[in-house]
Amino acid sequence: MLTHARAYAVIGLDAIPIEVETYVSEQDGAGAFTIVGLPDKALQEARARIRSAAAAAGLLIHKAVILANLAPAEVRKEGAGFDLPIALAVMAGFGWVNQDMLGEVAAVGELAFDGRLRPVPGILSIAEAAVRDGHSTLLCPEQCAHEASLVPGCRPIGCATLREAVRILNGEDLPRPVVERQPRVAQPVPDLVDVRGQPSARRALEICAAGDHNLLLVGPPGVGKTMLAKRLPGILPPLDDEQALLATRIHSAAGVLPDGSGLLRSPPFRAPHHSATTAALVGGGSKIRPGEVTLATGGVLFLDELPEFRRDALEALRVPIEDGSVRISRASGSLVLPSRFALIAAMNPCPCGSPDAAACTCSRERVQAYQRKASGPLLDRIDVGVHLARPAPEVLRNDRPETTLQVRERVLSARAFQAARGFVNGRIPVGRLDELAAPDEQGQQMLDQATTRLMLSPRGVHRIQRVARTIADLAGEIEIGSDSIAEAISLRLGSLT
Repeated sequence: MLTHARAYAVIGLDAIPIEVETYVSEQDGAGAFTIVGLPDKALQEARARIRSAAAAAGLLIHKAVILANLAPAEVRKEGAGFDLPIALAVMAGFGWVNQDMLGEVAAVGELAFDGRLRPVPGILSIAEAAVRDGHSTLLCPEQCAHEASLVPGCRPIGCATLREAVRILNGEDLPRPVVERQPRVAQPVPDLVDVRGQPSARRALEICAAGDHNLLLVGPPGVGKTMLAKRLPGILPPLDDEQALLATRIHSAAGVLPDGSGLLRSPPFRAPHHSATTAALVGGGSKIRPGEVTLATGGVLFLDELPEFRRDALEALRVPIEDGSVRISRASGSLVLPSRFALIAAMNPCPCGSPDAAACTCSRERVQAYQRKASGPLLDRIDVGVHLARPAPEVLRNDRPETTLQVRERVLSARAFQAARGFVNGRIPVGRLDELAAPDEQGQQMLDQATTRLMLSPRGVHRIQRVARTIADLAGEIEIGSDSIAEAISLRLGSLT
């Protein structure tokens, strides 16, 4: 008997429909179970899981010949999420599941040997695709039902076991209501008031948060570079509904969404180790997965010890920083993943990290080689640079920083101006700069002089304009004056020269 079920394959962040076709013959009695349609090893092993789960449900299939085809055949199917739809199609082949009801739903889930359903990554992507294709009912593990319910229009049916899924499809049991899982308690964000003795760096951090700019911190160990980076999410605005759904879908597809988290409302903070490969940073691999630039979308990507990262990995960041997206190309096709994040990079002034140039043991050639690990084209894409020095004891004692809440209020006010213009300042298109970020006459003269004297690239000029627009927004000024231009120039040159 030929039966059908609907499943989905998650590729990158998107899910594409997969038709599960099964042929069951009880007359042959050979007990063969074959899966075709370009399955990976985990999917080939589904045969053992399905047999054992069916037996645990009291449904013996070991003597029948079973053929399962996953179409379209040219799409590689990966992971254990196909266990449930294949098992249900097989059950329908034996007459144990209502085929008409099975045709009305989509299904996803991994089977345990005892018939339990285990959660799988990418539920949000699958739920969105199912709703888009007209299959609003999604049969899934009970742990995934709340996540699927975050998608408007999706009607998830959470099941604990294969037997429960069979009984629901046959109308023998009613679907259980989706239980809203208790969200995980968010870790408190460190307060900016803890960072003493670095007023210029705190100011730079505020500007970057207000305009979605990139930041480079240069200074010896222990001056507060990492402390500043970890406090940036606290002064960023919360994610709106669209951003929250995208961030949650990204983390779900990558399999790193915390259980019961619901929509991610706080900006993500990603801090990969400097040993990260290019694929780990920008995405890819044999099974295309989102990289750190995509996982940081809507939040912060912190690269500590910037020169210690592999050169090819750093160079791969240039396009994601500039375009806000990254294209992963393979022989079978390509995927475009989002990568809109605020970059914070930190580095020592030299390999030894000495706070005193006179005490530095590094040769000039070694310092230059160390600094050249971050290429000029990459640094040209960073808007703001700040040198941090070790503050004097009296500066530490007398410094009274503002709290995160105080700074955040100014950031939100500046973001409100940008929302009215339609663009966050760090993402103003080049063609709209003269309209949205043109300095006044005195500011333009200052910018022209700096361009000539400092041999700024057109990209550098554009980034100065964007930063100056943010500085003016923080001050509540409609026009970009010479003071805003001067501060933007000094911030750009502070660590990039």
